[in-house]
Amino acid sequence: MKHYILISFLSTVALYAAVPVVTSPTVSVTTTQPNEDKELAWVDEQILAILPTRVGVADGFINSLRDPMKMKNSVSTLKSASGLLSPPKLGILSQPKIVEEPLRLLAIMNKSVLINGKWYKAGDSIRTFTLAEIKPNSVLLTGKKDQKLILFLTKQNSNIKIITK
Repeated sequence: MKHYILISFLSTVALYAAVPVVTSPTVSVTTTQPNEDKELAWVDEQILAILPTRVGVADGFINSLRDPMKMKNSVSTLKSASGLLSPPKLGILSQPKIVEEPLRLLAIMNKSVLINGKWYKAGDSIRTFTLAEIKPNSVLLTGKKDQKLILFLTKQNSNIKIITK
């Protein structure tokens, strides 16, 4: 019991010493802010600095910018000796070049192959090639002028096994 009284007495004294006591209204007490409060004050200053509404770019300025998606004109700006512009070159802006997807062998099943999502058999035409031979993991395509193209299976699934007798 004596221990409890001693502990309560010490804690009361410690609390009394921690709380500032103002004896007269004319005395001002200044306290220093902990470091965390200074950091919070700095954050508050930064927030106040960005609070005013910001003015963006005017619409007229945006409309005056060049469009990056427009194709360049093929008209040359060089003037000839007579001071006139040279005539534009014809055919430059004709049809765009068509880029074909590369041929990909996706599957081989019995005497049929799946190339770019379409099934073919030996002797069928694929673009400018003819399907000449079907092997277990590849196919041979022949083209004009003895041009040969071999397509291989790129990925095999080890979960699927087909056993034929």
